[in-house]
Amino acid sequence: FDLIGLPPSPDEIDAFLADESPMAFEAVVDRLLASPRFGEHWARKWMDVVRYAETKAFEADYTMPHAFKYRDYLIRVFNQDVAFDRFAMESLAGDLLDQPRLDPQTNENESVKGPGFLYLTTGQHGPPDMHGDEARVFEDMINVVGKAFQATTVAWARCHDHKFDAVTTEDYYSLYGVLASSRFDYRNAVSRDVL
Repeated sequence: FDLIGLPPSPDEIDAFLADESPMAFEAVVDRLLASPRFGEHWARKWMDVVRYAETKAFEADYTMPHAFKYRDYLIRVFNQDVAFDRFAMESLAGDLLDQPRLDPQTNENESVKGPGFLYLTTGQHGPPDMHGDEARVFEDMINVVGKAFQATTVAWARCHDHKFDAVTTEDYYSLYGVLASSRFDYRNAVSRDVL
């Protein structure tokens, strides 16, 4: 359950009980760590943190056609045992890395997919207040970055500094400026076979 989120099959239980070698437990752990289910199980947990969805919610609930690319990227991150510091760099600036991590099978730039979670925000067609809606989207991005990488909410810093809190209003709006000056790009969104 811990490694792949699924119980063992009856055949797997029988095979484990029949294995009398001193390395029987280690063999099961190695097999489960090598399973594609490992990345699927742990990616799902991270997707909850970054509020993964394939639609934008609100009234129209329109789809985000390339959201699955981020999901698949996460599964590969866990299955390839990418170090957390590398994953954090890819998540926050994967499109800016001088030496991106390439997929060993397809040679696609994997790092550029890391910031994909930032665009998993709610959205609506024709919001009545365009500027207010834009601010809401960036506030949501900042909120998820704070929760995912600092394990804290930072929305309170939007209005004023707090005496004992580490994030200042200046920090909040610095991150806001970085996100507001960024643009979504469909790099790697279309298969090279189609091109």
